[in-house]
Amino acid sequence: MKPIPFVISLLVAGAVLAIVDLCTLPTGITDEPACAPIDTVWPYPTVLTIDADSGGSIYDSLAAELGIEPAAMRAVSSIEAGHSHTAFISPGSPVVNLEVPMFKEQLQRAGLDVDSLARAMPDAFSRPSRSRYADPLLAQRAMYRAASAVNDTLAMLCTYWGMYQIRGSNWRLCGAESVRDFVEKMSQSEDMQHRLFANYIKNTGLYRPLQAHDWAAFARAYNGEGYARHGYHTRLAAAYARYSRRGTPQSTSK
Repeated sequence: MKPIPFVISLLVAGAVLAIVDLCTLPTGITDEPACAPIDTVWPYPTVLTIDADSGGSIYDSLAAELGIEPAAMRAVSSIEAGHSHTAFISPGSPVVNLEVPMFKEQLQRAGLDVDSLARAMPDAFSRPSRSRYADPLLAQRAMYRAASAVNDTLAMLCTYWGMYQIRGSNWRLCGAESVRDFVEKMSQSEDMQHRLFANYIKNTGLYRPLQAHDWAAFARAYNGEGYARHGYHTRLAAAYARYSRRGTPQSTSK
């Protein structure tokens, strides 16, 4: 028996298993590069002034970059960002919504005692009472701040951001360099929030159903399997028809 080759074979096998284990970790749960990063980051267009009622708006610019009709871009924005397009609670402070189950799961995976943390920092795991905050958006911001005190990076990753409520774990799909870069960009302006959303559409291939006017396919991918129950596809179709009737210039598909 030759012990040295046997030991070497064990070390090689262990290294292989370690690599496999690393590559099965969920992407977007760390600032470190994932095993299969998205190498083609969609370039940002020029920053334009947002004006939904005039030509040359950021919607037209993004539609041209995505190869979709401006009416389709406006329709998606009006449904997914809501009529008010509420992007910020105050300047530099974007709308946030912490996903508590995901936050707890990631804390547990990090080896932390969630029960003890919940007792010590209850505001990080349950929404503050309305009596403390007249505005629910302020309550959500307070909850996020408490979660950040527990674990800043995980709080960013497990929170939905801005008018389109994009989860921080999708930072790479939005063309950001890290989750912190994603949050910094999300905090800059409404223009930037629109562009992060457009990056997400581009990198996930969701521009294709928009080109084909396949509203159900887009809604299923973006809003989940319950899209039909909430009528996302019919609302998108109606919004597209409304913006088309307004004479929004049409772009050619790429």
